[in-house]
Amino acid sequence: MHTFAKKQIQIICERPILKRVQRHLAGNGVKGFTVLPALSGLGSEGEWDREGMVGDVGQMVMVLVVLDAADLDRVLTDIFEVVSPQMGVITISDVAVVRPDRF
Repeated sequence: MHTFAKKQIQIICERPILKRVQRHLAGNGVKGFTVLPALSGLGSEGEWDREGMVGDVGQMVMVLVVLDAADLDRVLTDIFEVVSPQMGVITISDVAVVRPDRF
């Protein structure tokens, strides 16, 4: 099967800024994204776990975005401005897709 090269941005951020991240992605022409709950982890501030948390504060989510390499710098620069003042991590990966028209 023929595949097509794309870029994937993985954004792990605090739940309270998710709507802002989503607005910035849409405003940059991103055609779609997926949001997953981040259940626990270990980072520069130690271990964290969402078990027992009430409300959005302290909860983390992962946002997955697949896009053309030509759009990466523009989207990444904008999203970095949103996420950088908060706790969060942004990573970039090379991915292959089978339906390029979706991205």
